[in-house]
Amino acid sequence: MIPVYFFHGLQGSPQGVKAKFFQERAPEVLVPLLPPSLFQRLELVRGLIQEPSLLIGSSLGGLTALLYALEVPSKVKGLLLIAPAVGFYDPLMGNERERALLAGLRLPGRIPIEILAGRQDKVIPLQAVEDLVRQSPEARARLEVFQSDHSMNSHLEAIWGAYQRLCDGLE
Repeated sequence: MIPVYFFHGLQGSPQGVKAKFFQERAPEVLVPLLPPSLFQRLELVRGLIQEPSLLIGSSLGGLTALLYALEVPSKVKGLLLIAPAVGFYDPLMGNERERALLAGLRLPGRIPIEILAGRQDKVIPLQAVEDLVRQSPEARARLEVFQSDHSMNSHLEAIWGAYQRLCDGLE
């Protein structure tokens, strides 16, 4: 069985709605508590993932999963990105190295990717997610857009469906 990790967003936790949803439906899903700093998150994830895994990430957790997949694609079998934190460049967020990393962001090729985004997302503009997909023509990405805000909590069944598609594709 392939290990599965759920990475929560900045305001999320292992006790959040989506984390609990996955743990109830798929108890094998590992949900680590992640720090707020992007680079601290990546450092923690580097230590956690020991073998090829499926990564699920919401918001900043989605960005964390994406950056890890770009860094170590051999350890990522699939990505499920839920309202991934892409396309924002707040000068107060992160340091120069983090901003440079975000500026050149692309989706990795050869890894199946499911992306879910909301039209009413006031945190991450839908355009930023669409641009990421468009700028990554080599990626095996499927973008699904919903009438939803950033939390995507009203679309848990669609999130589960995307997870199932990834799992089915890995068998």
